[in-house]
Amino acid sequence: MNQPALHRDDLRAAFEAIPEEVAHHGTHPPAPASVYVVPGHESALNPNTPVVVGDRGTGKSFWSAALNGETTRMMIGRQLKRLRLDKVRVGWGYSSETGNHSHPSRRVLRKLLDEGFRAEDIWRTVILYQLAGPAEQGLFRGAERWAERVQRIVDDPETEEQLFATLDADLKARGERHLVVFDALDRLGDDWARIRTLLRGLLRVGLDLREYSAIRTKFFLRPDMWEDESVWAFPDASKLTHGRVLLEWHRADLYGLLWHHLGNDPQSGPAFREWLAATHNEHFESVEIDGETVFVVPESLRTQDKAQAEVLRAIASPFMGRDRRRGKTYTWVPTHLADAKGQISPRSFLVALKQAHVLTEHQYADSGVLLHFEGIKRGVQEASRIRLQELQEDYPWIKQMLEPLHGMTVPATREDLQTRWRESGVVDAIQQAATDDSNQDDSARPYLPPHALETPAAGQCAEDALIEAAIEIGVMSRTADGRLNIPDLFRVAAGIGRRGGVRAIR
Repeated sequence: MNQPALHRDDLRAAFEAIPEEVAHHGTHPPAPASVYVVPGHESALNPNTPVVVGDRGTGKSFWSAALNGETTRMMIGRQLKRLRLDKVRVGWGYSSETGNHSHPSRRVLRKLLDEGFRAEDIWRTVILYQLAGPAEQGLFRGAERWAERVQRIVDDPETEEQLFATLDADLKARGERHLVVFDALDRLGDDWARIRTLLRGLLRVGLDLREYSAIRTKFFLRPDMWEDESVWAFPDASKLTHGRVLLEWHRADLYGLLWHHLGNDPQSGPAFREWLAATHNEHFESVEIDGETVFVVPESLRTQDKAQAEVLRAIASPFMGRDRRRGKTYTWVPTHLADAKGQISPRSFLVALKQAHVLTEHQYADSGVLLHFEGIKRGVQEASRIRLQELQEDYPWIKQMLEPLHGMTVPATREDLQTRWRESGVVDAIQQAATDDSNQDDSARPYLPPHALETPAAGQCAEDALIEAAIEIGVMSRTADGRLNIPDLFRVAAGIGRRGGVRAIR
C-alpha cells in the first residue's frame, strides 16, 4: 500500500502562522496550544528552583506567564507530573506590567527607595501581600498605597513573621505550595545602582523564605545580572546560586517545538498528525484541560536526533547545497543560529524556517520540498536581523558596539576592535546614552550600559570591559589563539564578514 504524501498545501497555513514577533509580552497566560513543554526545562519550571537564568528569547517571560495561568499550569503539570503543579498556587511578585496590582511598578519602587524604605522591607511586603490575598484584612486593612503597606511591615515585624509562619502552615495543611514569580527584573530601576539595591534585597528575602516548606520564590534573571558579582554580595548567597538553572534550547528541543507548532495548528495540524502516524508510526497524544485540547509531540520526536532528521528530510532539502559537502540541513540550521555560547533562541529558529518557507514558495515551488536550502540560507539572514533587533531591546549598546565593525572580517584581534571603537568614540557614546536616558522618567525600558564599564577589572581599559560584556551575553567569543569571533547570528545582520560563513547583509 502506498504511503500518503505530505503536500505543500498541507503545511502552508502552519508556516504562515508563525509570527514575525514571537515574543511573549505582559502577564496574560499564553494560549495552551502554544505551550511546548521542553523536556529539559523541567528544572526551570520546578517551584523549588529559585534562580532561572536566560537571555532574551529563551522563555523567561513565557514560562512566567504560563505558570501564572491556571489552564497552562495544569497543561504543564500533566506532562511534568513529578512537579505536582496541580497543588501549586502561583502569583506575580514583579513583572513588566505597570498596572499589575500584585506589585509596585518601577516608578513606585523608585519613590519607595527615595522615601527611605529598605529594599528587603519592600519585597517582604510585596510577597506577604501576595500570599495573604484579599481575604487577609488584618495587617493591611485600610492600606491602599504601597508606602502604607511597607510602613506596616517596618512598624510590626513580629506580626509579619507570625503571618508568614501561619500562611506556610495553612498551605502545608492543605498539601499545597504558593510560588511567587519575579520576571523583567532588568526593569526594577532606571540605573544599575537602583537595580542592584532592589535585586540584592529581593534575593536576600528569597533566601530567608527558604526556611518555609510551602512558600517558594522564583527569579528569572538575565545573564548579565547573574554575572554581576555585586548582586550576590550578601551572606549565604551560594545557597541560591547553587540551585540556579539555565534556560537552554538544544537542537532536539528546537525541532520538537517545530513539530508541536505544525501538529497543533488549527488548519495544518490534522494533516500533519495523520501523515506522521501513517508514514513514521508516530502518534500525538491528545490532552484536554478546561475545554482546551493540546496535541503532545511523541517522545521520539522530542528527544531523538534520528527520528527528527527523518521527518525533516520529508519537508526540507536534505543538504544545504546540491550534495552533502555543504552540510546536513538538520544540523546546519541550529549551528548557524547559535550565539557565541552555543545557545539558540526558539524565536530565531521559527522565524528562519518561516522565511525559508516564504522564499521556497516564491522561487523554488518546483523543488518538491517546503524548505529549500537557498530559502533556509535567506531565512537565517532574516532571523539574524530580527534577533539582533530583539537583543538590542535588552542591551541597546550592542548597536553602538557593532556599527563600527561593519565591513570587517572576523576572527579579529583585540587591537582591531579597540582601534575601530576608539576612532568612533563608542565608549563615550554608550555612557552618554545612559546619561541622557536617566533624565527621561517615562522611558518604557531603561538604557543600561554594560555593568563592566562601571568598574573595569584591574589593568583593563574601557574597550576591554566592552569585550568582556559582549562575551558575557554571547555576542562574542575568544578563539584558541586569543582573537575575537562573532557568531553568524549577529555578524550577518551587522554586515561583518567571515571566510566561509553565511553571507553578511550589506
